Amino acid sequence: MNPENNGIFEEELEKIKGGSTVTMGIEELLLDRAKNEGKVEGKAEGERIKALEMAKTFKKLGIAIADISKGTGLSVKEIEAL
Repeated sequence: MNPENNGIFEEELEKIKGGSTVTMGIEELLLDRAKNEGKVEGKAEGERIKALEMAKTFKKLGIAIADISKGTGLSVKEIEAL
């Protein structure tokens, strides 16, 4: 093994770990990151579904589409398509 390559490897590994002090293998680290990213994406999708459900309800109640858009963060086009 080349000591110079070892140093480069260690530097790159530290970048991937992001300064984490928890000792784990690269595979575990990458799986953990993927899991956390999946949780964030899942939460965002859940919030979007809630916004769409609220928009449907508000639209049925006759609330102005522009007001629904302001309240839910959905576009007018998205709400009109409901």
